[in-house]
Amino acid sequence: MSQEELVTILLVEDNPAHAEAVQRAFLDSGMKAEVQVARTLREYQALAAVQPPDIAIVDLQLQDGNAVDILTSPPEAGQFPILIMTGHGDERVAVEAMKAGAIDYVAKSSEAFAAMPRTVERALREWNLLQERKRAEKYLLETNQRLSQAITATIQVLGMTVEARDPYTAGHQRRTTILAEAIAGEMGFPPEKIEGLRMAGKIHDIGKISTPSEVLSKPTRLTPVEYELVKAHAQKGYEILKEVESSWPLAEIVYQHHERMNGSGYPRGLNGDAILLEARILAVSDTVEAMASHRPYRPALGIEAALEEINKNKGVLYDSDVVAACLKLFREKGFIFEA
Repeated sequence: MSQEELVTILLVEDNPAHAEAVQRAFLDSGMKAEVQVARTLREYQALAAVQPPDIAIVDLQLQDGNAVDILTSPPEAGQFPILIMTGHGDERVAVEAMKAGAIDYVAKSSEAFAAMPRTVERALREWNLLQERKRAEKYLLETNQRLSQAITATIQVLGMTVEARDPYTAGHQRRTTILAEAIAGEMGFPPEKIEGLRMAGKIHDIGKISTPSEVLSKPTRLTPVEYELVKAHAQKGYEILKEVESSWPLAEIVYQHHERMNGSGYPRGLNGDAILLEARILAVSDTVEAMASHRPYRPALGIEAALEEINKNKGVLYDSDVVAACLKLFREKGFIFEA
């Protein structure tokens, strides 16, 4: 705060001697300050509504109320800092006032009155720092929101691009994601983790962009070489997504969704807890959806065959808790894939 800046102060004090002592302190200090005095909360509210001050100095106990009322009532609450003055023995109440939003408090004394200009300067510096931090936090939340919206839009486009190249699995990522979300919900995932799983699910096969179309749509069984090309999509998906800034480990979830609990999966042969839980959920939902749906090289095997597969291999290929949640959804809660 520059020495040349005028500081407007609203002093709320019903003791004339105390009000005069505070006013005199500002005059003697040489600080460029304009002090208005109000004797009641009603006067204070009327003055603050017309012209909010830079800071208010308020006696804790007034004839028509308590300073805490000021801290919690519009229009002035939060617009400017409020410094509380207390009588001796009121410190506990003053602490409550600070919890309600007061910038600071001082116990009344001749020394405190004389030091009021310095106290106000300190309070204004602290207030300005608080406001700067709030502005920075607001900007960061808004930035994160814009980033999240951009990621969502990008993921939608990427998902559509994959499905456009592979008509036989059109909708696979979407249906896999819907089941994965339902499993996560059944397992008690918090909303923010479900959102991350949803994002990863929508693009878990993004690496198939690099797989030749004739391989993806081949109407007969794949050769070993062709199968290796398809398996490469997990690694390719990771490479596409690893530089994307996100609150969720999207690249790793995509990288790991073909890993298996016993280490027999690909591309890295991870096992057990080394595999992200989100990837373990995708592994189950991906398997169930793929077996239940038509493929170029075979007709749909059906839901029962898919459920039998994950039940038979729970704890071996698939996470047991994830399998249990998936089976419960289909067998007890009537989950079905949309057409």
